Amino acid sequence: MNNQNKIEMGKVFNVPNFLSVSRLVLLPLILFLIATNQIIVALVFMVISWITDALDGYIARKTNQVTNIGKVLDHFVDKIWVGTILVTLVITRGLPWWIAGAVILRDILIVIGGSLAVHKRSVVYSSNILGKIAGFSFAVLMVTYLLDFNRSYIIRNVLLITVTVLIVATFFKYLSVYIRTIRAN
Repeated sequence: MNNQNKIEMGKVFNVPNFLSVSRLVLLPLILFLIATNQIIVALVFMVISWITDALDGYIARKTNQVTNIGKVLDHFVDKIWVGTILVTLVITRGLPWWIAGAVILRDILIVIGGSLAVHKRSVVYSSNILGKIAGFSFAVLMVTYLLDFNRSYIIRNVLLITVTVLIVATFFKYLSVYIRTIRAN
């Protein structure tokens, strides 16, 4: 293996990308725990996943290991992780199907837009603050459904409205960024 290949492999096999992949590795365990009603243990592994999600970007920036592959991998893992957990909560905990469907549809459209931006302009975007707020609201929604806090009419409706607004807002934010990128000369 020549030095160029070693450098490229070093960009792929780094701690931030390992942390991203670890979320995928934990996902089947979390799904099993939710399906078998081991909610507290599932929540512990979800928190571990969320910590690795926060750490991968932080470590990448602090150690100068930010790569386009890492950005794509992080977003791809996030989309799979969130969508799968939401579908599981629909099946096992009564989360409304339309909220999971809206998140998944938004994520599919974001992936398509991101793919177009990469194809047309070789640009890979990082999350913006609105996307991070939406991700946090998805996490709060997941926790409330896992712990049955959703039985409170007020909590349930405030969370569902908040998440719905953030789904729409983040979709249009990403859409505007992609349109500007594709139209740019």
